[in-house]
Parts: sequence; structure tokens; C-alpha cells
Amino acid sequence: MIISIDNLNRVKMKKTVLTLLIAVFASAVGQAQDYGEDSVKCRENLYIYYELAKKKQWLEAWDGWKYVYENCPGTKKFNFIYGPYIVEAKLKEAAKAGQDSAEQEYKELLLEVYDNRNKYYPGQEGYVYQRKALDMAQHFPDSSMAAYKLFKKALEMEGPEQSAAFYNSYFITAARLFNDDAFSLEDVFTAYNVVMEGIEVNNNALNTTIANISYERDSNAVELDAKTKAKLAKAERELERYTKVESNIEKILAPIATCDKLSSIYNEETFQANQTDTLWLKRAVKMLQKERENKEGEMEDCTDNPIYFKISDALYKLQPSAPSARAMYIMAARDRNYSKAVDYIKEAIEFEIDPLKRANDYLKLARANLALGSYASAKSAALKAAQLRKGWGTPYVVIAQAYAAADGTCGSNVFEKKAVYWAAINKLEYARSIDGSVSAKASRLISSYKKQLPAKSVIFQLGHIEGEKYTIGCWINETITVTY
Repeated sequence: MIISIDNLNRVKMKKTVLTLLIAVFASAVGQAQDYGEDSVKCRENLYIYYELAKKKQWLEAWDGWKYVYENCPGTKKFNFIYGPYIVEAKLKEAAKAGQDSAEQEYKELLLEVYDNRNKYYPGQEGYVYQRKALDMAQHFPDSSMAAYKLFKKALEMEGPEQSAAFYNSYFITAARLFNDDAFSLEDVFTAYNVVMEGIEVNNNALNTTIANISYERDSNAVELDAKTKAKLAKAERELERYTKVESNIEKILAPIATCDKLSSIYNEETFQANQTDTLWLKRAVKMLQKERENKEGEMEDCTDNPIYFKISDALYKLQPSAPSARAMYIMAARDRNYSKAVDYIKEAIEFEIDPLKRANDYLKLARANLALGSYASAKSAALKAAQLRKGWGTPYVVIAQAYAAADGTCGSNVFEKKAVYWAAINKLEYARSIDGSVSAKASRLISSYKKQLPAKSVIFQLGHIEGEKYTIGCWINETITVTY
């Protein structure tokens, strides 16, 4: 075959351009550490796969990456940063094609890449253990104990600022070990507490970020700049992920964490051994007061366990906090000492920064005030609960109950005194319109309250007509529409 001078020049030009690009590339990413015996080929493959990997063209980057990984792995750190993505793409390709042996090889290579990253580029071992644990849990379900140890090691080295996926996989691995009889009941409860404490740390940080940005926006009535909007949106997305993981973990734990099983872990003997251990006490309180769905589909907790009260008291004395104050609230409410219950739950609200938990605390405050007959305070607390948790109907049910309880206290005649029931019915109708979970209860109360409305003859005799707007005074301050 005859090659023209022009074609030969073009080939030389392409090689010259490629050589220049590789030189520029090498300069941009820093000096190489070790290009092996064939440095030219290593440089070429490094450049080719790097440009493809930057565009997330993982499969196309495979050949170049594989050559570099096998012949000159120590050249650049991004051999191990991009490596897992490239191998994962090949793994999925093999799985889709039904190539079982190739799929297994890629799985093993994936873990090897993490080990070699720590070998060639030490200094971020905790992060690498985290990534390796996630992939091991996913691709090697028979290696749950090894994965669990990696999760623990990553947490010890890197701290609780881990992803929602990390905590989800951490607990699923623990539950798998429990189902395989490799973990005791206490082991899986310990894993649950570690995971929930980690999620709480991240939730608190995200809630603080969201609250600060929202406060600046609302108090100054200004439009957020693009960067701050993105930061807020990211925090809200991350918070939603942690919330979903928490819900998922609760569903997994529910069949395990029965009150009978919890009593084998939290009892007089274990309390005596741990009564000055704040971490043990805090975990015990959370486990016993956590509401879970029972076999009948109803929500229940385990606070009727006699040891709960000793644990709560000991924790509160050692470390006043939101969880310990809540525990004391439950004790006081059980004893019908609602004045003390109000004090304790107010203290929990002061300590708590998670808006959803604060919403629940405000609802507890509303109910305690309702029991005391402090109806205006009950309404105020319920409204705060509703503000913190949008689309929640229960606070409006409590407000309706407060209105109904005020029968006879507002106004000077039967119509005026009974008008509170129209206001109560309005709140109940709103509650079931935004929250289907309260529909049955709201409907029962509506049926009951309608029977308490003043008779048509009484309404007419006192100078009122159907369709009239009437404003109820007192602390209620609601405008209702008169109906027969």
C-alpha cells in the first residue's frame, strides 16, 4: 500500500498533537509518581481514560483505565477515585448480559480497588472503608460480618457525618446478621441506637441550616440568591433522605423490638449495672418510649415497663436533655400530674432543635394543657405543632377538642355558648381534608358535636338565621357560619 506524503504528515501531526496534549495533561494534574516500564503507553492510556471518565463515560473508559491500573496504578490518585465507577459500570454490563463469572470477577476487582487506594494513597482510610462497606454489603451478602466491621471502622474513623445510604446499609447488615443468628438481640439494638444517633446528628445539622436560611429569608423579606437557594434545596433533599431511611429502619426493627424482647435487655439487673452510664440510659429511654405498630395495627410503646421510670429519673438527674425531659413528661402524665407534665415538655422543647420532634412536643404540650383545662394554651401549642409539621391533622383535632370543652364559657345565651361547636366542627373538617389518617376520629367527633349545636328554634328565637356569619369572642376568636 502506498502512503502519500500528505497522509504521512497528517499521521505525524496527530501523534504530535496527542503527545502535546498528554504533556499538557501531565502538567495540569501534577507530576506522575510511577509510570512503569512503558511510560509512553501509560501516559497515553491515562490521558484517554481520564478524559472519558470526566464525562462519566465509564464503559468507554474501561480499556484505558484497566491498562493503567494493571501496569502503573500509582501514577495518579484518580485511578482509584474513578476506578469504582468504571468497574461498577462493567459489573452492571456483565449482570445484564447474564455473564455470571465475569460479574463475580468485577465484584472482586471492585473491592481490590479500595484496598489498593489505601495502599498507594493512604490518608483517607475511613472514607475508603465506608465506600467499600457499602459495595460489600450490596454485592457480597454472604460477607455481612466483614461489611459490618467495615461500617464500624468507618464510623469510628470518620465520625457520624455519614450519608443516609451509609446508615441504611449499616442497619440492614446488622439485621441480616441477627436473622442469621450471628448477632444477639442486644447486638442489633446497639446497632439500631448507633445508627439512630448518627442520623440525629445529621438531621440536627441539616435542620439548623434550613432554619437559619429560612429565618434570614423570612425576617428580612428578601429573595435568596442562587447559591443560597441551592444550599437550602440540598439540605431539604438530604433531610428527606435521612427521614426515609429512619422510617425504613423502624419498619425493619418493629418485629424485633417487641416489649417482651426489650424487657430482656432493659430490666432491674441491667439498670443497676448501668445507672450512671448516660449513653446506656439515653438509649434505653428512646427504645422504651418509641411508638411502634403492634400486631393489631395500633401504635404502642413500652413505657409501662416498671424499669422505665427508674431509667427516666436517673437520666434526667444525670443529664437534662430533650429525651430525658420527654421521659419525665411521660411519667408525670401517667400520674395525671399535668402541671409537672407541662413543665417537663416545655423543657424538652427548649432543648430540641429538630422541627418534627418539636412539633410532637408541642402536641404533647397541647394535650397536657387540655387536660388541665387551659384551653387557650392548648390551642396555642397545637398551632405551633401544626406550623412545624405541614399537612398534619392531629393538632387541629386537639384545637377542636379545646373548643368543644369551652362549651358554656363564651357568650351570654345558649346560642353564643354553643357556637363553639361550629368552630370545632370547622377545625375537624379541615383536619380530615389535609390528613387522611385522622379522618375516622374527626368524623366521629363531628357526628358527636353536631348533636350539641343549638336547636333551630332556639337559633331563630335569639335572632339568628342560617348562613349568618358570627364571630365567637373569648380566646377562641373564630368566625363561623350558622347552619341548621
